[in-house]
Amino acid sequence: MIKKIRRQLRMLFDRRYYFLHRIFPGQTAPHNLSYLPDGFTVRKIEQTGVAVVDNFCTHEEAQALVQLAMDKLVPSAVRQGGKFVQDPGRKSETALVFGPRRRDPALIPFACRAAALVGVPYTHLEAVYVTRYQEGGRYNEHVDYGDHFSVDRLYTVLLYLNDLPEDQGGGTAFPRLNIKVQPKLGRAVSWTNMNPDGSAHVETSHAALPVLNGGEKWTIQFWFHPYKMFDAIEVTPPQTKAGQPIGSATPLPDGASYFTRPAE
Repeated sequence: MIKKIRRQLRMLFDRRYYFLHRIFPGQTAPHNLSYLPDGFTVRKIEQTGVAVVDNFCTHEEAQALVQLAMDKLVPSAVRQGGKFVQDPGRKSETALVFGPRRRDPALIPFACRAAALVGVPYTHLEAVYVTRYQEGGRYNEHVDYGDHFSVDRLYTVLLYLNDLPEDQGGGTAFPRLNIKVQPKLGRAVSWTNMNPDGSAHVETSHAALPVLNGGEKWTIQFWFHPYKMFDAIEVTPPQTKAGQPIGSATPLPDGASYFTRPAE
């Protein structure tokens, strides 16, 4: 009798969230991977903590972000002595596109893709900025973490919004890791800033190399904290209707083929 009661109690405990959801139903957040575009690829660079991602976004999505930021650009600043000031080591312009008082649902697909890369919920995301570097623009070697709330960052995901050939500079360099990544539209770079226990990864110090020869570079940064930064935003999942059967002319990826149900 006692064993039976224990089994019943264990069953109720194991299913506690099921019962709570039945009593207090709510919307399930869209799965991060449902926001990934076709061709999304991740290449980890050995044990550096750095990964390069191609096809993070489409040309149209990148252009929409540039247009969203165009009329909001202000000179970039760095944190010094507890406040943000302009510094000659950082020459660029930034525009806030997602923050405490700006919750544009159009940014959620980007946030979910970045979150899928680093394994942290998108609600751990800091305010998001688009940055423009014109000729001579740069950001000297620095780290993306610190013991202050505004820079207590676990991961960084940097996305390029336009192409920049080698002769126009503008790459992202990791001097301590002997790595440089060249901007390409839709290419992202992710790296770790610290361990979950707060110990720092100084080796991922990085620099935005100078833009040369009349070039221009557009980026957007996603900084993730070890804790929640805002409540989830109610958005419409990418698939809200039943899936539709494909037609006979639909191109299929490798490993997929047409299937015809056998006659009964």
